[in-house]
Amino acid sequence: MKYPLAQPFSLSAAEVVSLMRTDSANGLGEHEAGRRRNKFGSNTYPGQERKNSWLILLEQFRSPIVYLLFFGAGVSFYFKDIPEGASILVVILINALIGFLMEMQARSSMNALKKWR
Repeated sequence: MKYPLAQPFSLSAAEVVSLMRTDSANGLGEHEAGRRRNKFGSNTYPGQERKNSWLILLEQFRSPIVYLLFFGAGVSFYFKDIPEGASILVVILINALIGFLMEMQARSSMNALKKWR
């Protein structure tokens, strides 16, 4: 099935229902659902590989912005501006902690959704 527009989100719900050749009250029939499943595959979440929490935390430091902040902290320490260098390091740690917590929550939510079906 070809999508008529590159941006289907810009259409009204009635237009999407019409273009997708479905019924908003009853959904797809068994035959049509099976045909689309064969053509497009199942609508399932493939899952994620299990990652160690420490690895997820360390991945929070793999970003060009974080590298730039580390460089800035190093320059601050080089010029003996200890409070500024320490402040930059604190910002890096807070950023990593927030990113870690958000990723752990996202993984938890996705696993809960997978169990729910």
